Amino acid sequence: MSSLLQRLRKVFLKSRTPPAPKKPASPPRTSPAKVASPAETGAAAALVAVAARRPLLAADGSIFGFEFCIDAATLRRLRARNDPRGRAAHVLALLTSARLMSQTGRVGFARLPVDWMVHITDASCAAGAWVGIEQAPPAEQALSHLEKAADLVQQLRAVGAKVGWDITLMPEQTPDFVMLHQGPDPMGTLLEAIKTWPQALRDLPALVTDVASIDDVELALSSGITYACGALTPPAQPLSPADALPLAPEVQRVGQLLNQLVIGTDTAVIVSDIKSDVGLSYRLLRRINSASFAQLHAEASIDQAVLMLGRNELYRWLSLLLVQFAGKRKASSALQEITLWRSRLLELLAQENKEPVPGQLFTLGLASMLGPLLKISQDEVVSTLNLPTPARQALLDQAGPWHIYLHMALLVQTQSLGEHSELAEPFGGVERVMALADEAWAWAWDAEHANRDAA
Repeated sequence: MSSLLQRLRKVFLKSRTPPAPKKPASPPRTSPAKVASPAETGAAAALVAVAARRPLLAADGSIFGFEFCIDAATLRRLRARNDPRGRAAHVLALLTSARLMSQTGRVGFARLPVDWMVHITDASCAAGAWVGIEQAPPAEQALSHLEKAADLVQQLRAVGAKVGWDITLMPEQTPDFVMLHQGPDPMGTLLEAIKTWPQALRDLPALVTDVASIDDVELALSSGITYACGALTPPAQPLSPADALPLAPEVQRVGQLLNQLVIGTDTAVIVSDIKSDVGLSYRLLRRINSASFAQLHAEASIDQAVLMLGRNELYRWLSLLLVQFAGKRKASSALQEITLWRSRLLELLAQENKEPVPGQLFTLGLASMLGPLLKISQDEVVSTLNLPTPARQALLDQAGPWHIYLHMALLVQTQSLGEHSELAEPFGGVERVMALADEAWAWAWDAEHANRDAA
C-alpha cells in the first residue's frame, strides 16, 4: 500500500501541468543551476507540513479517524509574507490528506483557519472529508473571510464533506458538528459550558480538539462528547503512587517470562512455564496456527510453537500481549493502536539509523506507552520488560543515546516535526520520517486487528 505522502505527491503531480522548458543547444558553463519555482517549493513543503496525523477518538474509545492541520510555525511564517501560492499549496495538501484518509474507511478531519478558506479553489479536493473551520487572529478575521467561508460551506457539503466550527464563528448557520478547543481551562469547565447551549446545538455531534491529556480525553468521551483529539502521549510527569495500580497477575506472569528470556533461562523451562498457564498456551497456539505459520499442522504443540517462533520473536509476541491487558480504560482500543504505532515507528527509525538491534527500539516504544496504558509506574515497566541500559535512560531520565527516538515520535505525534527538521536528518530527513510514520500506522492497524482476533 502506498503511503499517504506518496498519494499526496501523485495528486500534486496531476494538478500541475507546467510548460516544457526550451533547452539551449549549448548552454554556457556559467548558467545558474535550476531553482525550484515558488509553487514547487510550496507544494513540497505542504506535503511534509500536513502529513502528520493525530488520532481522532470516538465515544467508544476507538480511533474514528485522523486529524490533519497546518502546524503553527507554518501558519505564522506564511501569514508574515505575501505568499498566496504557498498558502494555496498547503490548503490543497491539507484537504487532500483528509480526503485520502476518508477513502480508507476512517474519517479524515482537516482543520483550516477561516482566513485561509479563500484559497479553496475546488471543493472536490475535500470530498468525503470533515473540515473544521477555525478562528483567525483578530487582524485576519475580516468580514469578507466569513462571507467567503459561508459560501464554501455549501460547496463542501455538495461534495459530501461535513463542515463544523465553533458556534461563535458563524452563529447564523448550523454546522454539521460543533468544533471546540479545550484551551487552558480544565475539561470540566468546557463540559459545564456545553450544558448551557440550546438543545438544538447540544443535539449536534461535538468534536473537541487540542485536549490536554489522556485523562481529559477519556473524561470528555465519558461525558457526552462525540469525538476528541489531543494529547495521547505519556504525561511529562510520572504517575503518582496514589494513581498507580498494582501490577495485574497476568502482567506479572508475562513479565516473568520476558525476564527469563532476557537472562537466558533454558528454553525447556520457559516452555514448561507457558504450559502451566492455560490462557497463555491457548493464545500462543492461536498465534502459531495463524496464516503466518501455515506450514504447521493443526495440532502443533507449545514446544513446536516456541521452536518456530524463536526466542526473539517469542519476546516480541509476549511484549505485544501486554498491550491487550488494558481493556478497562475508556480509550483502551485507541491507546493499544497508538502503542503499536509508536513501537513500530521506533523500530523503523532504528533500521533507518542502522542500529544493530532495531527490535530493542520496538520494545522501548512499547515500554514508553505501557505506563499510561496499564496505569503502572515507569519503574515497574522497566523491571517487567527487563530493559537494557539505553532504554532505561531514555524512559526514566529522558537521556542517553535512545532518547532521540522517543523525542522523534513525540514530534510526529504533536505535529511539530517541521519546526525541528534538523533532528530528522539522521533518519533520512523530515519527509522520510513522515513516510515511516505512515507505514507504522498501516502496520499498527493490521496488528491491532490481529490482536483482537487472537483475543
